[in-house]
Amino acid sequence: MDIVDAQVHFNRFGTLEAGIAAMDAVGVNALLYDEYWSFDEQSRILPGYELPNGAFRHVFPLAEAAALQHPERFAYLVRFDRHDPELETLISTIRTMPQRKALRVVPWTPEGFEQFAQGADDPVFAAAQKYGVPVFVLLPGRTRLLHRYLHRFPDVPIIVDHCGVTLLPGRLHDDQLSGFVDVLALAQYPNVSLKWTHAPRLSSGAYPYPDVLETLLRVVEAFGPQRVMWGSDHTQSSDHHSWAESLYYIRDTPQLSNDDKGWILGQSVRTVLQWPAPQPLSAES
Repeated sequence: MDIVDAQVHFNRFGTLEAGIAAMDAVGVNALLYDEYWSFDEQSRILPGYELPNGAFRHVFPLAEAAALQHPERFAYLVRFDRHDPELETLISTIRTMPQRKALRVVPWTPEGFEQFAQGADDPVFAAAQKYGVPVFVLLPGRTRLLHRYLHRFPDVPIIVDHCGVTLLPGRLHDDQLSGFVDVLALAQYPNVSLKWTHAPRLSSGAYPYPDVLETLLRVVEAFGPQRVMWGSDHTQSSDHHSWAESLYYIRDTPQLSNDDKGWILGQSVRTVLQWPAPQPLSAES
C-alpha cells in the first residue's frame, strides 16, 4: 500500500536523514512537508521576513531542499500573506515549481478568524481558483466560516485541516460527534476534502482508539474515502501518540476495506494534489 502522510513539519526532526529513517521505520512512503520553525512575536509563522508594506513573506528553504533531493519522498505546501503585494504572482507559480503542491491558509489568531469570516482571504481563494491550486484551511471548530468561500469559489480544491474540530483530549467521550456536525455539513460540496489529522487526541481511551475509528467511519460515509486523507502531524502530536499509532489504527482495522484504506492513507492526497506516485523501476533498469 502506498502510504502518504498529508502533514508533517519535517524540519523538526532535526536532520533529513533522521526524518527519512523514521518514515522508513513506520512505513510511510512519502509525505507533504509543511515547513514550520516557530512563531514570531506577532504570531507569524517562521521562516520568513517582513516586506516594506508590513506584509510577511514566508520562505521554505528546507522543504524545497528535501523535495529536490528526494522527489519520490517529499512534496510541500506553502503559505502567503494576503497583504503581500505580489500575492497573485506567488500563487501563480505554485504549480510551476517541482513538488510544490498546495497553499495553506492559517488564520490562527482571534483577529485572523474574524477577518477570514469577513472575506479577507477572498484574494487568496480567487488566485487559487484562477491557477488551479488546492488550499488547506485550518479552522478548528469554525468550519461554518468556509461556506461563503465555497459559494464564491466552487472550483478550488479545499482541504479542511485537523478534522475541522477543536482538538481537546477525550471530547468524543462527552460529545459523540464533538463538533463533527458542522464538518459533515461540508460533505455536500464536491470540492471539499477532510484531512484526518490529530484524531487520536479526541479519544477517551488508548490505542487503537475505537471511538475515533467509529467517527472516522461516519466521516467516510459522508465524504467518501476519496475525500478523506490521513495525516499524522507527527512532530506536533508525539506528546500524545506515536507516528505508528496514528497510522496503524487505520491501516490494521478490519472495519475499513482495503480499497478504502488505500484512498485514506495515500491515494486521496495524491489525487487532490495531482501528485502521482513514482513509477516503479522496470526489471531492465
